[in-house]
Amino acid sequence: MRVLFPLLLVLAFVSQPQQPAFKSSVQSVVIYATVRDSAGRSVPDLTQDDFELLDNGKPVAITTFSADRQPLTVALMLDMSGSMNPSVLRVRDSTLRFIEALLPEDRVRICTFGAEIAISPILTGDKGVLTRIAREELWPGGGTPLWNAVYAGMESLASESGRRVVLALTDGIDADRLPGWKGSFGDVRSRATREGFMLYMIGMQSTALSAEPKQEIAVLLDETGGAHFNVKDSDDLGQTFTRVAEELRRQYLIGFVPAVVDGREHRLDLRVKKAGLQARSRKTYVAERR
Repeated sequence: MRVLFPLLLVLAFVSQPQQPAFKSSVQSVVIYATVRDSAGRSVPDLTQDDFELLDNGKPVAITTFSADRQPLTVALMLDMSGSMNPSVLRVRDSTLRFIEALLPEDRVRICTFGAEIAISPILTGDKGVLTRIAREELWPGGGTPLWNAVYAGMESLASESGRRVVLALTDGIDADRLPGWKGSFGDVRSRATREGFMLYMIGMQSTALSAEPKQEIAVLLDETGGAHFNVKDSDDLGQTFTRVAEELRRQYLIGFVPAVVDGREHRLDLRVKKAGLQARSRKTYVAERR
């Protein structure tokens, strides 16, 4: 495995203070919800009373609620397969715009996948550090081990608390899985469901992420509360990155105490009581002790 960024700078890096974060436990399950109106616009200023939450079809009391801006903790997985060669500068410049839009409390880890999966050891909001990685560590080649990469992104955030997001940019579907790396579609879905990861994907050029057999990618992202975006050559990729960041910042934090801890997967249904509004959040959780 290639590690992004010189070790000397890793040793010189001083970690930033972190904002308090919520973590799911046996007492509480936390979900993050995006609410939009019928025109697709983000809806701010809702209160706890505007939501209804069902666990396996049964209403549960919301015990934790916040409409405050939540810090970002993101593993940014950039597809550097051979087919991305014509788009490297576009990806780099768009990543730089994403970095510039970060707020002081946000933290990002920049990673790449293609001939190999390169996981940066640095999870930071330091724009200088992130900018240097984006400028110096994007090298195209190889296939598209998409699920290996998404699984590795989750693994890189496994010890973090709060909302953990894996954002993958790709121009293809899963291919050329790498020896020694775990991660099939089933592995990714199981871990995302069990550990509460939120998955987002941006599909470039001719990629239609929703056109996979049985729409498996779209279904997976929807189950985690994430989303997918398809961008054409003429689209502003940097604007798409910024759109994802803004959506994440405007999510509602909602927590509840499970009535039963049975070790099984439960279905969640979060509803907004006001007409014309729709909430998107994780659809499942596993009721187990943590």
